[in-house]
Parts: sequence; structure tokens; C-alpha cells
Amino acid sequence: MPEEPPKPARRGWLLPALAALLLLLALAAAWLLFFDRQPSFLPALVLRTFPLHVLALSLLAVVVLLLALRKRRWRTTIAAAVAVALSAATGLVPTIITREQASRAGAEVSLGTYLANAAHLNLGSPEQGRTVRYASPGGHGLDLDVWPSADPGSGKAMLLIHGGGWASGNRSMTPEWNRLLTGLGYTVFDIEYRMVRDTPPGTAWQATVADSRCALAWITAHAAEYRVDPNRISVMGQSAGGHLSLMTAYTAGTDAFRPSCDLPDGKIKSVVDFYGPYDLPAFATGPDGTDTGRAILNDVLGGSAQQQPDRYRAFSPSSYLRGGLPPTLIVQGERDFLMPQSQARMLDEGLTKAGVPHQALFLPYADHGFDANWGSYQTQLARSAVTRFLAEHG
Repeated sequence: MPEEPPKPARRGWLLPALAALLLLLALAAAWLLFFDRQPSFLPALVLRTFPLHVLALSLLAVVVLLLALRKRRWRTTIAAAVAVALSAATGLVPTIITREQASRAGAEVSLGTYLANAAHLNLGSPEQGRTVRYASPGGHGLDLDVWPSADPGSGKAMLLIHGGGWASGNRSMTPEWNRLLTGLGYTVFDIEYRMVRDTPPGTAWQATVADSRCALAWITAHAAEYRVDPNRISVMGQSAGGHLSLMTAYTAGTDAFRPSCDLPDGKIKSVVDFYGPYDLPAFATGPDGTDTGRAILNDVLGGSAQQQPDRYRAFSPSSYLRGGLPPTLIVQGERDFLMPQSQARMLDEGLTKAGVPHQALFLPYADHGFDANWGSYQTQLARSAVTRFLAEHG
């Protein structure tokens, strides 16, 4: 009998399927980083916070590419090569651009610092061993955590106000900032305040500022106990905390939003604002506003900007802009679509016109809450900016 011709070798489906999957993931990552504009969309938020992690996808794609070349699977090779290029660009472009910005600013950023924090989030919980009760407005107990200065004789203090849309969050929520600040010689008072869930509907906007003002008054009253110079108290916060930092500093010494405790008013030496809103009517009604942001403001202020125009104006730092305000540092991500950079640019322009000393740092490819990654190049640059600003104005 004649011999049967040899059967063609089975080429298999696993390698091309893996290449296709990696290509899809690379396309999704590139879309989220470069084109997506959804506010606080978790996949985009994670990607912008940890961009270099995408290079793990690049490494997998390189392995598939080499196997496809070895087996001469040309379509698979092309798919894997595109996946390598897209994922590498997604991971490296934000890093390269931020490194260039840091170089222009004379700041140092390092891959080692990124890698050392690759699996670590700058997120924390209240630390009961540090906790002190500072007020009880309406019977609602309010606590703060005291982080002692590494240099108790410096006299410097930082009032730190957490974010969370005036509806969530906790004291000591960003512990790495507290550790940095204590290392710079600051005694940090990381406070809580009444939020939406703690107040009657439509009144949180008043309580949040009154409590922050109360915390400032409490620190001032207890300055000797904590070896703090009452003339060297600064304030810092992120998101809603950034807004409250501006409100605390800009309304201090005025009749607006009196402290929620019966203590003499304090004063602020300087302000550090991370991606906080500045002009709420403009945000709520302007082209950069989002449904998510408007819903948050609706809960805090008890209605829309059309329904409660006076409240929106009163709750806006822009309403208190004037000459003589404390020096201000603005830190804003350019890919932040929950709190668009237009708000920070309005603040920057307003402070310039008012003649208030200030600095503004706009970070490429940084989203809302980018400093949750303590080692990211954007956070490293922000840390340098905060350090330099406080060295001059703290």
C-alpha cells in the first residue's frame, strides 16, 4: 500500500489567542490613558496612578512576540509587536514627560522610589494613639490626630484636612504626607469634620468650614502645649480638603463661617491646595462640569447652582479672593476630570491679579488622587514642590 502523505503540523490556537488578548489589553490601556475623560472611572484612575505597572503587560507581549517569531507565526507576531509598542508607550510617555518637567524644575525623581512604593498606597485610618477630641458642635464629637514634629523646636504646624467629597474620608487618611511633613519640622494636626451624613440636609457646607475654622482656633489655643508658634500654622488638603484649606485660610479673620467652637480665631501662614474646587458656580454650570461633580455639590449644598446660587457663591473660595491672602501652592493633575484643571487655572489667575504670592504645579497625565501612589513620578514632583514651597512660606 502506498504511504499516506504526512499530515500538516497543527499550528495551535493558544499563542495567537494570547497575542490577541494582550493587544486588546494594550488598546484598552492606551484608550484609558490618552482619550478617556470619565470622572473617577476606576480603571483609568488606577492606570494614571500606576502607569509604569503597564510595563508588565509589555514584558508579557515581548515573550509572545519572541515565541511567534520563532514559530514564524506572522499575524501573531504583528499583534504581539503592536501590543508591545502600545503598552510601552502607555507606561513610558507619562513618566518621560513628568521626568522632563521635574528636570526643568530642578527636582529629582527616581525609578527606585517608584518601585519601592509599587505595592503601597498612601491611604490610612485614624490612629487612636494620636487622637485628641477638639470639639463637640451640637454634641457631635470631632477628633484630630496629632503627628509630632521631628524637630519640636521649629514651632511649625500643619492643619491637614482630608478629602472625600465632603461625604467620606477620615483623619490620617494620607499618612505619607504626614510623615513627610513631620520630617520637615511640622507638627501635623490631621482633623475630621462634620460631613453630609453628619448634618441635616443642605447644611454640610456650613458645618465643614466652621469645623475646619474651629480646628484652627483649637490649635492656636493649644499652641504652647504642642510647642507651636501660632503665627506659623499652615493648612493643606486634597480635593474637598483642598477646598476647605482654601476656605479656612481665605475666610480667617472675617465674619464668614465663624468657628463651630467658642475659641478665638486663628490665622493661616500658607496654604497647600491639592486639586480642590475654587469657583463652584463656574464648575456647576460651566463646560467642564460633570454629572458626578454636580451630584456631589447638590448633596452638600442642598440643591443645584440654579436653586441655591447664594450658597454656591458663599461656599466658593473665589468669593473671598483679595490681596493680602496667605501664600498658596496649587497642585493639579492635567488628566483630572472630576475636578478639572480649569478650576486650578482660575485660582492661579485670580491670585496673580490679586498680587498674592503663589505657585501652581500642573502635572501631566495625573488624575484625581494621584498621590495615592506615593512613589509615582507625579507624586515625587509634587513632594518636591511642597517641600520647596514650605521652606519659603511655612
